Parts: sequence; C-alpha cells; structure tokens
Amino acid sequence: MATKHEYRRKLDRGILKTLAKPIVWPWLFDACRDWLVIITGFYCLHLFPNIFTALLCLLVIGNRQHALTILGHDGTHYTLFKNKKMNDFLTNLICFWPIGLTVSGYRTLHKKHHRHAGAQEDPELAHKKSRAPQWDLPTSPFKVLKYAALDIIGFSVPDYWIIITYSKPDKTSQYYPLIAMHVILVLACILVGFWWVPVIWYLALVTTFMMAFRLRLWLEHQGTSETHRLHLSYLQGALLAPHNSWMHWEHHNWPSIPYHRLPIIREQIKEVRIIKLAELIAFFETCKSIKSGDALKVR
Repeated sequence: MATKHEYRRKLDRGILKTLAKPIVWPWLFDACRDWLVIITGFYCLHLFPNIFTALLCLLVIGNRQHALTILGHDGTHYTLFKNKKMNDFLTNLICFWPIGLTVSGYRTLHKKHHRHAGAQEDPELAHKKSRAPQWDLPTSPFKVLKYAALDIIGFSVPDYWIIITYSKPDKTSQYYPLIAMHVILVLACILVGFWWVPVIWYLALVTTFMMAFRLRLWLEHQGTSETHRLHLSYLQGALLAPHNSWMHWEHHNWPSIPYHRLPIIREQIKEVRIIKLAELIAFFETCKSIKSGDALKVR
C-alpha cells in the first residue's frame, strides 16, 4: 500500500497543518453521546430487569465501551489540546480510566504499533500469536463470528488481561487515580442500591467489549503487511468501527489528524483503492495461508 510520502506533492502542507490542529469539541460531543447511550442502557435495565434486557444492555454497553476506547486512542495522539497534561487528563477521565487503562501506558504500546505495523516488532502481532489459532487465515465469517459469540461467555478474558498488562503506564502512581475512580463509583453505586451497575460494567468489559475489539481488529491489518483501506456504511461503522476508526489507512498515514477530519483526507486521495466490507470478507476466505501473528512486512 502507498504511504503518505508518495502524496506529499499533492497534499498541501498548510492544509495538513490546519487539519492536525488540536480541537476538543467534536471529541467531547461524541464522548458525551457514548456515555448517554451507556446511561440509557443502564436505565432500561433498571426499568425492565430481565435476562433479555440484561443481554441487550451488555451488548450496548460493551459496544460503547469500545467506542470510548477509540476516542481514548485519538487522545493519545494529542488531538484534543495543545496542553499535553490537559489532553491526557481529559482522555483518562472520560475514556481510559473507566476501561482500566491509562493514556501513558496505551501511548507507549500504540507508538510501537505505529512504528512497526506489520513487522515482527508489532505488539498487535505478538497479541495475535499468543492467541493462536484465532487469527489464522484463510477463514470464514462463521469462524470469526463463532469466536465473537464465545467472547460473550468470557472466552476473551485473557485478551483483556493482555491489553491491561501490555499497556502499563510510565509510573505505578498513575494507577492511583484510576483505582480511586473505580472504588468511589463502586461504593457510590452500592450505597444508593445500584450494586448491579458495576457488575454489568465489569462483565461487559470482559465479554461484549472484547467482542467489539476483536471484530474491529479484523478490519485493520489482518492479512496485509500494511493497512486495509476500507469503506463502511453508517451502521457498519457504528457497530464495528465507531468514530471513523474504519478510516485506519488514513489514520496510519496521518496519525496527528483527529478522527473527525479523516474524511477530508480521504477525499484527497483517489489513487489507492477503497474496498467494501464484503470484499474484505471475500479476501479473508480466499487469501493464502497466514498463521496468527505472522509478520508480513520485512524490514
């Protein structure tokens, strides 16, 4: 796949610099909307406490936990504020601490992924290799969805643990506000009689959140040494890759540009083909044999 260096002659540096300017409001609006969906899910379960509503609540909350993580990922690229401390605090508070992550820990891991994407040093490949044969190719939609269904009953608890342990912050003290937030909110829920809220939250983290995480990973680098340039419909994006995270090719080439401006970049690049989800699925079914975590890029 082509990289940004081949398009520098076409893309105006001044425009790129403008697009890369930090801005918090679109991000904050989307974060508030995600939290509103989560709160609505809890409220519906409160009104209609039964097993079917609980399962639906788990699916919705896990999906939006994943969406918050995508926004947190954007924050690790300093897209919110020029003030890095403010940028990281807001990203932690709204997105990462509730999920059990820290900005500094995720940033260290994610920078390595950007630097070595598709190569042996890529931490994403190490994760996939440790969970073989889940990521073997070729594969069918049935096999992918089978693993996704297993996630709902806790099959990916080890994957959540891998994410947490791979994303250790710079200092142990950075865990303190994260732990304090969880302790305070759990105690508050217990005191007001909503003890089941944290139960659902943590259950979603190790089930439906991991299911959403799994499905998105299939869309980004799987089966290629680079990044798939993909188009999703609005519904496909909301379910599988929220907040424009399906524009992963553009993100890897211009990581400092906020997610809500990536469509502007996409419109400028016509030379690299964009594929649809059905085409990507067909590729997974017919591609050559690739074992989970195999590096396809040779440096």
